[in-house]
Amino acid sequence: MLKASAIIVAGGSGVRMGRPKQMLPINGKAVLARSVEAFKKTPLVKEIIVVTTAENFAKLSRKYKGLIYAEPGPSRIESLKSGLAKVNSAFKLVAVHDGARPLVSPKAVKACLESANKNKAAVLAVAVKDTIKEVKGDKVVRTLDRSVLYAAQTPQCYQTKILQDALKKYGKYKDATDESQLVEKLGVKVAVVLSSYDNIKITTPEDLIIAEALCKSKKKK
Repeated sequence: MLKASAIIVAGGSGVRMGRPKQMLPINGKAVLARSVEAFKKTPLVKEIIVVTTAENFAKLSRKYKGLIYAEPGPSRIESLKSGLAKVNSAFKLVAVHDGARPLVSPKAVKACLESANKNKAAVLAVAVKDTIKEVKGDKVVRTLDRSVLYAAQTPQCYQTKILQDALKKYGKYKDATDESQLVEKLGVKVAVVLSSYDNIKITTPEDLIIAEALCKSKKKK
């Protein structure tokens, strides 16, 4: 049976939100708590490492037993390195998840991990709905072909050795907005696993309203 570690990165300061978002409530449950629960419900995941403040971790640990703490760094990549250092060496798969994506499903986590086991690396993603323009200054340079564009989500899953190698070789690459870019630089072809548009990232106050509505909608079904 496959066994995986999960690293939930939740060390951000919430600049665009105006306040730290990890412990804000969505339908009565904290954003980060919902992320933890999704991985707790995924049988493949045998350990969960949470990269967050000590205060947040203490609150989570009162409800969810067995979590592993990792101290956040000054950037996402540094926080990921901190979490990766805590991964059990016996586990050959690792899922990296944004703590600010509280609505990911255990089914999606499982599918992404299984794809990573087969392909070395995999990311959840959805097809882009909007027409995307490349802009310089205030002028459109060109319109991109929407049919080949996907919006990456998390978790992003890897064979553990692949992620370790990518961070060791390219961990100082400042322009990377996710770790799969670093894996791509190794020459690894990252597989795409189709996801749900519900797997939103809480970035602005409006996202909280959307997430609240999605939670209430799911309860009614």
